[in-house]
Amino acid sequence: MYKKNRLLLVCLAALFAAVPFGCGSRDAVPSVGENEIKLKIQLDLKEEIGLLLIDHSVNGTRGMGGMSNADKSMLRCDDVLYWDFDKTLYELDGMVDSVDLTVRFTVVTAYFDPNYDNLYPKEFMVPMEALSFRAAFGNLYRITIRGDRTEGYRAVLESA
Repeated sequence: MYKKNRLLLVCLAALFAAVPFGCGSRDAVPSVGENEIKLKIQLDLKEEIGLLLIDHSVNGTRGMGGMSNADKSMLRCDDVLYWDFDKTLYELDGMVDSVDLTVRFTVVTAYFDPNYDNLYPKEFMVPMEALSFRAAFGNLYRITIRGDRTEGYRAVLESA
């Protein structure tokens, strides 16, 4: 009886360990709601990074945020990240179907615990030039970030 229970526990543990790796696809694109603008951010870097900060302006309303891994690991050099702008968060008239969007990414080259002010040691922060474009709600925009800490980073809007 003991061997059967132990074997069952080992099998269940193996099954649960495999679930995160077997479900979904790195290429699967989340759906885009009619009241949101979604950015698909493809990293094409020469090394892993700690955080990706995002300063943005939607029709003049500024905001900031960022992305990191919850397990405090570095973002992989080829990760695909998604960022949403929801119409309701910017108190836009329901009839507005597009906005002037500006995004400025900053790479933080080492991992730090995220903070609400996006304050990190300057020697680890590498800002990029801002991207500005007209963005329509219900659409997905592809951005690729290339480079490294030596030569710098560059964000390119692949589709608008």
